[in-house]
Order: sequence, then C-alpha cells, then structure tokens
Amino acid sequence: MNINVFLLCYNESAILPHTIKHYKKYLPSCKITIYDNESTDNSVEIAKELGCSVVSWNSKGISDEFIRINLRNNVWKEVNSGWIIMADMDEFVCITEDELMNEMKLGTTILKIQGYEMIGETETLDLSDIDLQEIKKYLEENAESKHLCFLREAIKEMKYGPGSHTCNPVGNKVYSSTTYINKHMNFLGLNYYKNKTLKRYERSHQMRRRGMSRHYTSDIAKIETRYLGHIKNCKYIL
Repeated sequence: MNINVFLLCYNESAILPHTIKHYKKYLPSCKITIYDNESTDNSVEIAKELGCSVVSWNSKGISDEFIRINLRNNVWKEVNSGWIIMADMDEFVCITEDELMNEMKLGTTILKIQGYEMIGETETLDLSDIDLQEIKKYLEENAESKHLCFLREAIKEMKYGPGSHTCNPVGNKVYSSTTYINKHMNFLGLNYYKNKTLKRYERSHQMRRRGMSRHYTSDIAKIETRYLGHIKNCKYIL
C-alpha cells in the first residue's frame, strides 16, 4: 500500500524528530516529504538524517499563508495513487496501516477526523524532557478536525482554505464511518508555547493585516492565560 506524508516546516528542529517518530511508528512503510520554508535552524539536516525527502520553498522571510495554501493543495499531486496525509509539523494524524487498508476495503476516500489539543508540561524549548507519544492531557478542538488524510486516486482536489481548517474536496468523496484523531502538538509547555507564539508573531505581520494569523500575539499575559486555561480545563486520555 502506498502512503505519502507531506509536512510543512519552518524552524521545527525541536518537534520534527517527534513527528517523524510518530508517523514511522504507525505508518512504517510511508514516504515522508518535508516542504521546508528555508529554515535557519537544523531542521533540514535532522529531516534528512531521519530518511525524509526535503523540498525547499521561499517566502521572502515572512510567514505567507497564501503560499502554504497553494502547497497544501498541490504538492501531493505528484503522487498518482495511495493514501495522502497533508499536515503541518505539529499535527499527528493517528491512523495505522492496517486501519488504512481496512478503510480502503470499505471504499473510504477521506478520513473523518476529530482534533485534540494535546497539553504538555515541558520545561524546555527543545522538548528534551518530554515524550510527545505519552502525553495524556487534551482538549477536544474542532478547529483541528481537518480532512488531512485522503485517497489520491479518488480525490482530484482538496481546495484547502487557510490552515486547512476548511476544504471542498473534488472527486469521489466517501467519508469514513470511524472518526480518527488529529493530535495538535502546540500547547506543550508554557515557555515552549510562549516562544513559538512570539516567533510566529514576528513573521506574520503581513498576514494579520490581511485577516489571517490573528491568533498570534506578542502579549505575554494573553499567551500565558491561554496556556494556563488549557491546563485548567484539560481532560485525560484513559
């Protein structure tokens, strides 16, 4: 069975090894391709060491959601058949090869997915003190309930909107009766989340002027309140 995972990347050296570990654990025969926005850290080196293909793309030093939309809607078209996962580096789609095989037998062409915000408590910026696979705290997050996995030969277009939060697939659309999980690895620790938010805020001024990326802020109090609110209201996976 052919499985291709496409991941967008910019300075993701901390989380990248965890992401690759996740997909290789559950989809050991998958091919992983990283679309890297000219990272300035060692994301590319790590990705290559872990056996991923890397394709570079340029956004002239800013966070450009319009380019990302175009990439999400087109990079997978180089593949002619099999399952596609089109995700960001902090999105862990939870599906096994056996489950994908079964969905194919059932005639499924797009997975139904429920988003979870996973809540970690790392004290580091490099995630060296945490195993993302073992995080048990979460909040259900419908904004992360994205159609990130689909069957290439059945789907001709996905027509993703900003952040892939919406889409309008074109083709033979048969959604799975089973709902799978997308683990969004964003709130992994207060300092980690604060650092990530501030870095993305710095690069997203143009997008915010155009009505996107408004969840990024430089207001430290707001960032801390958001993280602590997730900690306070989280549930536990049994």
